[in-house]
Amino acid sequence: MTFELQNIRTELDESISSGKSNQEAKNATERSIEDILQRLNCEISANNELRAAKSSLEAQLSLTKKELAEVQTECNRLERELQLAECRGNLAESSLASQASPYETAPGSLTELHAIEDQLRADLVAAKDAESAQKTRADQLQELVSKLERMLERFNEQSLSPMKGHSGGAGNSAVGDMLERQNEKLEDKLAAVREQMIVERQAARTANLSLWKVEKQLEEALAEKKLLARRMELTEERVKKAQNERDEAQRKQKSTQDEFRQRDARIDELKAELAASKRDVLKEHRMWEKAEEERMKCKSEIIEHLANIHRLEQQVREVRQKLNQSQQRCDGLGLEQKRLQRELQEERERNAAVGENTQALQAELKQLTDNFQRLKYACSITDNQLTEVENMLEAEQKRNKTQQAQLDACHVKLRERNDQVTQLRKDLNVQESEKRQAEQHAKILGVELEELKENLKQLQMKLISQQSQLVEQTNALFGAQERADQLDVQSASCQAQNADYERELLCLKEENARILSELFHSKEEVLHLHDEVKNLQAVQTGLHTEIDELQNALTEKEQFYVQRDIKAMATLAQHKKLIDYLQLKVEDLSAKKKKTLADKIFGSNSNTKENISPNDVESSILYRALKEELRREQKHSKMLQEQLDQLNGTATLRSPRKSTVVNGAADEPKLRPASIATVPRSPRKQPATIKRSASQTETKANSKSPEKQESKGEVTHHRFELALQESKVDAANCVACEQPIIAGSPYWRCKECKDVSHRKCRANVTSSCGSSVVSSCDEVSEARPESSCSSSLDTMESESNCTDEYKGTLAYNGSQNSHNSEVIEINCAFEIVEQKILLFGCNSGLFTYNVDTQRLLHIAGIESVSCVSVSTRLAKAMMVGANGEKLYQCDYRQLESRCQSTIPCNKPVLETSVIELPFANRSVSEKWKLVQISNESENALDSVAIAATSTRIVILKYDHKLHKFKPVRALDTATPVTSIFYTRHSAIVSSDKFYEIDLDNYAAEEFVDLADKTLQHTSNCQPFVAVRISRQEFLLCFAECGIFVDEFGCRSRPYDLSWVYAPTGFLYREPFLYVAHYQYVQIMRIHRSYSKEMANAEGGDSSEIQRAYLPHYMPTLLTSSGERNIYTLSIDKQAGYQQVYHLDALRAFKKKLNVSMETISSVATSITLGSAMTTDSL
Repeated sequence: MTFELQNIRTELDESISSGKSNQEAKNATERSIEDILQRLNCEISANNELRAAKSSLEAQLSLTKKELAEVQTECNRLERELQLAECRGNLAESSLASQASPYETAPGSLTELHAIEDQLRADLVAAKDAESAQKTRADQLQELVSKLERMLERFNEQSLSPMKGHSGGAGNSAVGDMLERQNEKLEDKLAAVREQMIVERQAARTANLSLWKVEKQLEEALAEKKLLARRMELTEERVKKAQNERDEAQRKQKSTQDEFRQRDARIDELKAELAASKRDVLKEHRMWEKAEEERMKCKSEIIEHLANIHRLEQQVREVRQKLNQSQQRCDGLGLEQKRLQRELQEERERNAAVGENTQALQAELKQLTDNFQRLKYACSITDNQLTEVENMLEAEQKRNKTQQAQLDACHVKLRERNDQVTQLRKDLNVQESEKRQAEQHAKILGVELEELKENLKQLQMKLISQQSQLVEQTNALFGAQERADQLDVQSASCQAQNADYERELLCLKEENARILSELFHSKEEVLHLHDEVKNLQAVQTGLHTEIDELQNALTEKEQFYVQRDIKAMATLAQHKKLIDYLQLKVEDLSAKKKKTLADKIFGSNSNTKENISPNDVESSILYRALKEELRREQKHSKMLQEQLDQLNGTATLRSPRKSTVVNGAADEPKLRPASIATVPRSPRKQPATIKRSASQTETKANSKSPEKQESKGEVTHHRFELALQESKVDAANCVACEQPIIAGSPYWRCKECKDVSHRKCRANVTSSCGSSVVSSCDEVSEARPESSCSSSLDTMESESNCTDEYKGTLAYNGSQNSHNSEVIEINCAFEIVEQKILLFGCNSGLFTYNVDTQRLLHIAGIESVSCVSVSTRLAKAMMVGANGEKLYQCDYRQLESRCQSTIPCNKPVLETSVIELPFANRSVSEKWKLVQISNESENALDSVAIAATSTRIVILKYDHKLHKFKPVRALDTATPVTSIFYTRHSAIVSSDKFYEIDLDNYAAEEFVDLADKTLQHTSNCQPFVAVRISRQEFLLCFAECGIFVDEFGCRSRPYDLSWVYAPTGFLYREPFLYVAHYQYVQIMRIHRSYSKEMANAEGGDSSEIQRAYLPHYMPTLLTSSGERNIYTLSIDKQAGYQQVYHLDALRAFKKKLNVSMETISSVATSITLGSAMTTDSL
């Protein structure tokens, strides 16, 4: 039988080995097939990539052709402008030639202009000399006239004296006539001299005017020459760049064509290999089928042999079981007594343990009752159940007490008897020892033998009595054993009851543990809330300190600008005084002419004189220069006032009832517009007079009378100070217009009576301090025109109170979604699949979130992620982790597969590698803040990444041999970098300024062209981010405003963007710009080109930028979604949890501004392929 079993086992082993070999061959063939299929898939994917690269290169070639055509058109346009400039120059030359100064060319006329200037100056000197000579002659004539007048007076005195006779009357009259004729001749000469002086003054004036005109024309010609030279240089550079790009595109096209040919040859080879491998697979499949048939036959034989083996094993087991049973019976009979004794002792120990357990249970029951009494207030819902449980416990306690009393009595009796037996045994042992000692020392203690004998006798008597007692005790012991058996039965029943009680107690313990855990969690939540409250209080105190500091800075700036305004007004007053002084001087010079004899006789009429200019002062060059300087000072003071308004935040929000500009209202005083001023003022937004509503005009007109009354009597005035409305809750109403203060806007608040007023309504406040003027809201609402615009922030506030407002689609709620009962804190995000799967970088690691199933899955391998950047072309991802200590790099395809894992029990692990930066020399406090990978390079292997800390940036270049990024250059920054934006050949980094880094030689320079005077105010602004609007235009977002510039940093649009509120973040998805504020997310529609915007404005469309406001508390713009949408992170005000919303700009504009979807989406559908390729991916 054993031989048969051995044969069967050998056959079984052979069949198993043959089956294993067949299985291994099958697995080898499957692996080879899978390898071949993988190679084929790789080659097919490479072929597809080459085709895609070919299509992209063709698209780039077409784009380069288009750009070349655009450059050619630009060259033609510049040539036309050059021709126009030449025509203008020729016209200027002709105009100068008409003024007796012929010019042929601008450079050649400089010497002639200098000569003409010298000639005109010489003429002016000669005219001044002639004028001085004429003045001396006039003075001499004046002296002669005065002498003649004195002689005439003396003659009159002589003629009037009575001493003279009548005889000399005829002679005196003849002398008088002669003197009068001489006087008339002298007056005629004086008038001729004066006329000649006037003519010479007019000639000097015309000479000065011609000289000034010539200088102006010369300056204009030189400026046009410089401008044309600059434009020619730019066009030449653009043409060279376009030619270089075209050559590069042609070279790349040739290289791609060669690669295509090689790939096609490789594909043919792979097809041949695939056909051969298919034939091999078919052969191996046939062999596998044969081996499978043989394996099935072997398997059937093995099953039969196994059945025989199983039958034989069962027989062996039966025989062995019989032997074991007989041996067990023998052993059991031998060990039954010992077992019974052990069981008896175990039962005794169990009884003792049960007693201890009951005591412990009683103590626990007392503790539980105390805990129940303490938790009665917190667990009011379970009071009835607990009372019932307590009643049941009390009944069971009574039963346990009675039974425990019986058990204790039995145990006391058993213990007493056991103590007696042990005591007797001890006495016997002692006596035996004493007996032995006595026998050993019998010879030595002979003297004491008698005493010992007596003692021995006594002891023997005692022993006899004790033996009798021992017999009685043994009888009692047998009776006790019988009773113990009975008690064992009772203890078994008690144990069963105790088991039931233990189960009930376990249930109670579990319930109590649940209640305690809920109480503990509630305490933890309360402590967490207390910590949050403390943190918020600390933040609030910090914000209050910042507000105080900012208010102090504002007061200092106000004082500075007030002093500056006072100085400007002083200078204006000095200029006015100088003008008045000059006018008085001129009038004095004209009034110094003394009356002549003819004036005295016939009277003088200076107004009827000819060839005298009636307004010599106004036509003088000095007066015009002073007037021009006055105008410049007024403009400068106006600009300073606007800057002061912007810095102090005094410019209020736009009124929701703004009316149109009325023609012919130039005589009315210009009112300050209600929008926040931008510096410089946009030329397309001309200052317009605003119609006030009826209520405002009435209050303004009525405000004059109380001022007069206040001047008469003593009235307490308001002591206003600037304040900021933080939220919509408890918003006060304006005392002038009875309208609520908008959240986030500055307003005036009285220090004494706490009355509030809009900035625009401060002049209309008529009430005194301590008294409130109540006005009807209905009157104010009726006074407003119904046809006013509703796109301002006030209407936005009213619309935000509606229940059906659009604030975005809730994608993630932190209160419902948590990991291991711990709420995660999201730092950044990236969209893996559009509107389906999101990747969250959190303080506790990486998490993937499925929007449809709302399932959160943790990806192990990295912790505390604060920034994520992905390059899909390179299939790489970079992250800032370990609380900013390390830079990680991983494979994006692996990350994507981990994010798309659908098995909840599987914990995906991401394989990452730390990027070593040997020359960074970072300190302990210097953490990594930001990292960004470029997606603008033509070849993915030439990609560049920039990582930033608080004091420097590190440029990394991709090494295709090591398949990782390596550092190549480090640059220091003055302030932490807030954004990184890539162009084709450079990177724009925002620090204290916008810097452009050349990615070829890693040289950095300031991006904004400060030579443009309209961009000089940006040197004091705080940069945020740069975005691409079109291929050749960028938007630079500052904290104060937004500026459109071209690729050279020059202004491309003549106006700036205003944010209305203080921004905290920007994200651009063409054509919408998302701006994050403290309590809102603003969406602005921006035209892709300025020409299109002007065309829309001329076509009747509104030239104002369309805006929509979505209410979100402390929002953070996370990542883009699709072509035009984004994800934003906000905080729930009440619970404090994080929430992620999906914002759709088209729906927001439709809800907020009541604009049709077709109107808005027409902008998006007009995006060309070139604009889509050049759109910035933040």
